[in-house]
Amino acid sequence: MLNSIQSFFQQHILSTQDESEQGMEKALHLATATLLFEMAQMDDHVDSREREAIQSLLANRFSLDAALSAELLELGADESRQAICMQEFTRLLNENFSQDEKYQMVKMLWQVAMSDGVIDKYEDLFVRQIADLLYVRHQDFIQAKHEVVE
Repeated sequence: MLNSIQSFFQQHILSTQDESEQGMEKALHLATATLLFEMAQMDDHVDSREREAIQSLLANRFSLDAALSAELLELGADESRQAICMQEFTRLLNENFSQDEKYQMVKMLWQVAMSDGVIDKYEDLFVRQIADLLYVRHQDFIQAKHEVVE
C-alpha cells in the first residue's frame, strides 16, 4: 500500500517539489483524506453524497482534478480502515497547519457530516474531538458548524 501512495503522489502531485517537502505534502494530503473519510463512516454508513463531498473538498483544498481526488479518497479510506486511532493524523496536521488551516479542516469535517442532511451524535462528537486535538477554539468549532449548517 505504501508503494501505491508514494506512486500516486510522485506521479500526480509532487513532481516539482524537493524530496523532503514531497514527503510532508504526501502525509498532509493523506491525513486530511483519512480524517474526512473517518468522518463519513461515523454513522456506520458511507453513502454517495458523503463520498462526493469528500472528493470535492480534496479537489478544492489541494487543487486536484476529479481522478486524482478520487484516488486520494480511496487512499484515505484504506488508511482509515487500517488506523487504530486518529491521533497520528491530527498530530501531523496540528504540527504543520496554521490556525486558519486547522479551522478549515474542522469546517470540512462539518461539510462531510452535513452532506447527507443529518448530523449524527457520533459525527458531532468526532468533530469535537478532532477540533480539540487540533487546538481549535470552541467558539471557532461552533462558528464552523454554523457556517456549514446555514
